[in-house]
Amino acid sequence: MPQDVDFHIPLPGRQSPDHTRAEAEQLAWPRSLGLIKSDAAAERHLRGGYADLASRFYPHATGADLDLGVDLMSWFFLFDDLFDGPRGESPEETRHLTDAVAAALDGPLPPSAPPIAHGFADIWQRECEGMTPAWCLRTARHWRNYFEGYVDEAESRFLNTPYDSAAHYLAMRRHTIGVQPTVDLAERAGRFEVPHRVFDSAVLSAMLQIAVDVNLMLNDVASLDKEEARGELNNMVMILGREHGWSRDRSISHIQDEVHARLEQFLLLESCLPKVSEIYQLDAGEREALERYRTDAVRPVISGSYYWHRSSGRYDAEFALAASSQGYLEELGSSAR
Repeated sequence: MPQDVDFHIPLPGRQSPDHTRAEAEQLAWPRSLGLIKSDAAAERHLRGGYADLASRFYPHATGADLDLGVDLMSWFFLFDDLFDGPRGESPEETRHLTDAVAAALDGPLPPSAPPIAHGFADIWQRECEGMTPAWCLRTARHWRNYFEGYVDEAESRFLNTPYDSAAHYLAMRRHTIGVQPTVDLAERAGRFEVPHRVFDSAVLSAMLQIAVDVNLMLNDVASLDKEEARGELNNMVMILGREHGWSRDRSISHIQDEVHARLEQFLLLESCLPKVSEIYQLDAGEREALERYRTDAVRPVISGSYYWHRSSGRYDAEFALAASSQGYLEELGSSAR
């Protein structure tokens, strides 16, 4: 099973000490918004282990800060599931929904906005609490890139032109994997901000791209069986097979090598951060924020993703069957109009 492929991540896994409480309460928020309406949908959501994922992504967070992370993970996967049916093959329908959600970045939503949009608006409001305007602008930009990526995916499906180049696919998938907004929330959950003049530095940008790439490669391998079952063609394993004529096993082995090489580079980049602090003349508080960004934001999004993918029920056969059932898609569709 691809989900059992070992990538030998050289980063220790961490988990919030408040994870048991957060897991017990995780359904309250999506139920309150009408995003989960039935016991079957609730059971399916729990099998995904999204509270577990949040507690690994934000091991430094507890209480309301961890709850925000849990709600974000719940929202991410509920939103993503909306595109598993016909909507995900229609650029027009995809654009209509992503625009309705992204409108929350610009101000209050109309009452007629779909529940999934109101859910995002609630997260966005809480996400910006206590953060600087510069941070909110930067994070909003990342969210817009995320939503735009869904339209790109829908256009590929609509035109029946699956990606034939891993490089082209990576450029699109880096947005829809949602890693950058996930890392952004680590700052909010920890009540710190990486110095803005350092954020776009070569070293930090390279570290973040590695985190993104590792996440999407782990996800594509874990979700391979599920995506093959529903006829999805845009998966890195499949794309490598088309591009190079490789077998499935050869493609997975190549992805393992790519992850290993990227993580070796990541560790090297980490060792450069003291020099970055020196070049940008960071004061003591800024140096501490940069170190927290390394330990509480970028590292956990790599290790947390790895350990969650190996334990989550989202990618097992039963989950995939539930996702493809017409009743489940109708329930999701009714919540998105």
